[in-house]
Amino acid sequence: MIMRKVLLYISFLMLATTACKKNTVEKPIVVEPPVVTPPTSTEKIKDVANFKFGAAVKSDLIKGESAYNNTFKGEFNQLSAEYEMKMNFIWTAENTYFFADCDYLVNYAQQNNMDVHGHTLLWYKSFPEWFKNANYDTVTFENKVKTFIQTVVGRYKGKIKSWDVANEIFNDNGSLRVESQIQGKFKDPIAFVGRCFKYANEADPAAKLFYNDYSVVLAAGKRRAMKEMAVRFKESGVPIHGLGDQFHYRISTNQTQISNGFADLVSTGLLIHISEIDIKVNTNNVSTYVLTDADKQKQAEVYKNIVKLYNAIPANQKFAITTWGITDKYTWLKESANGFKEYPLLFDESYAKKPAYFGFLAGLK
Repeated sequence: MIMRKVLLYISFLMLATTACKKNTVEKPIVVEPPVVTPPTSTEKIKDVANFKFGAAVKSDLIKGESAYNNTFKGEFNQLSAEYEMKMNFIWTAENTYFFADCDYLVNYAQQNNMDVHGHTLLWYKSFPEWFKNANYDTVTFENKVKTFIQTVVGRYKGKIKSWDVANEIFNDNGSLRVESQIQGKFKDPIAFVGRCFKYANEADPAAKLFYNDYSVVLAAGKRRAMKEMAVRFKESGVPIHGLGDQFHYRISTNQTQISNGFADLVSTGLLIHISEIDIKVNTNNVSTYVLTDADKQKQAEVYKNIVKLYNAIPANQKFAITTWGITDKYTWLKESANGFKEYPLLFDESYAKKPAYFGFLAGLK
């Protein structure tokens, strides 16, 4: 009888427990989406890259706008001057040189542990009007240019570590620019350019000397002419150390074409400088253009792909990647586009890092 009561009691407990389980509302298992950690704002390109990260700057903006100044010295470790080192800015009259702004930039770079890349000694657009109007004969023309090069390079010997000796002498098809002063002045303009490299080297034997141009990786004819010039220079003892492609490209530029042309440029074995990069988003120059999230991401992807290409080249060919400006607030593309809106750089108009900045970072990893 006692055993029967015990069994009944146990059965009652089992039924009660089962009932409780059936009446309990179980919470569904919620799978949280993965947490996407935004790129850290403390990670800087200049600290991650194993090459110099530069920007083209204007001395008046460094002096006059604290956000510009702080962003530049905080984020970059190489300086190029947008205007202050060009011939027409420095060489104001036959025997007169204006060095104040150039001196300021060089001193600023030294104070902020930056290298300086000199841009540019010989460019058809920067010959001063007084020089063009002088109509010098060939010998006098060259002697004047030699004096200019050696005066400027010599002044900054050991302070400006590299120079674009010559800039944009070729058309996209590889022919020489007819509007260039040297085209009509010399029977062999390339030989004259080579002598300019020698003049710069004599003034500062330690400085790295570059030829710089635009659309190099896209324009096969121009690239071929540059490579032929580099071979000619090396065979004749002309001190050329590197080639620069400005990389003024677009979010729509064919990435395969960039990759193939870049590989061809790297095949020279010279130092490679991505010297003036910006990536245009308002590709049709629409006056009402609004920068969308989609275009921001496209721009970031282009920066990423280009940086990946550069980061993969041999270490002894890496020189620098230089952005042509710091912020979308100040870009030559706005100045030259009749007021059309453009946002080609890594920092927005408020100096915040754009997706393009983090695309650049991603390309380094």
